[in-house]
Amino acid sequence: MELRGKRALVTGATGFIGGHLADRLLREGVHVRAFVRDPAKASQLAAQGAEIFVGDITRPATLPPALQGCQILFHAAAYVGESGDREAVWAVNVDGTRNVVQAAVDTGLERFVHVSSCAVYGSPQRFDIDESTPTRLKGEVYHDSKLAAEQIVFQAYREQDLPVVVARPSQVYGPGSRQFTIRPVELIKAGRMILIDGGRHLCKPVYIDSVVEGLLRCAQVDEAVGQAINLTDGIGVPWRDFFGYYGKMLGVERFPSLPYPVAWVLALTFELRAAMKGKRASLNRRAIHSLRSSNSFSNLKARQLLGWEPVVSLDEGMRRTAAWLKENGYLD
Repeated sequence: MELRGKRALVTGATGFIGGHLADRLLREGVHVRAFVRDPAKASQLAAQGAEIFVGDITRPATLPPALQGCQILFHAAAYVGESGDREAVWAVNVDGTRNVVQAAVDTGLERFVHVSSCAVYGSPQRFDIDESTPTRLKGEVYHDSKLAAEQIVFQAYREQDLPVVVARPSQVYGPGSRQFTIRPVELIKAGRMILIDGGRHLCKPVYIDSVVEGLLRCAQVDEAVGQAINLTDGIGVPWRDFFGYYGKMLGVERFPSLPYPVAWVLALTFELRAAMKGKRASLNRRAIHSLRSSNSFSNLKARQLLGWEPVVSLDEGMRRTAAWLKENGYLD
């Protein structure tokens, strides 16, 4: 499918992935309709020529008018915080996706690209996890919500012929990433970065530009319809090395480390103290558990089906990230 001249709706257009995606689409000559809750956050997209449409995926009535006249939908809106009660996460990631899917079915799109996550595999501890690996519930709200959302999308494909492609990025870093860029830098600057088991477990990084390239190809390649596709560098990088890039930016050579059991108990203590105060814990067991995982995801299907490959290496991605961090005041 040729994208130039098409009209595309991007949900979550002021978020990390959605924002980068909308920017790239505009540069590709696509008429972008940015679906946002707060138009003030979309001022830069508006200046670039995007059409700003105010709405909320949790309010179904706002979706059909936004989709009118669109041929493509990129669904990137999601609740991605490391904490949050089940009701709040489910309202966005599951019920919100159901609303988007229903509006899309009624509209008659040429392509629906759903931004999911490799989290749907439930973190099996093995290497080169590919799309033939069964998805599974993990008992963690975010992971399980992304799986439930995928099930809604694929059901619409099977039963209502919605032309869907499900993209599963791994751990996306780069300019604007709260979880894998800004927060690590803030922790290092505050002297609070702690490795688990010496940082020997594995991060599965992919730079934002590589993800965006993959999403565009999901919309272009007809053979991708009905498929789930991993978007990842295909390698595992020890957390000590991944965080080490940020440490070097800040002149910090080494980080303290805790054994996993000690870190788990410490995180539980933080959670209990925060709960007593009605606040969210700055350290939680989910974060600790994610830093203990040692697996990796295959990108062979994306390479073969989409003709895609990671367009930015880890070294180059971190160089670009450092420039952005400096420009935006995160580095002295």
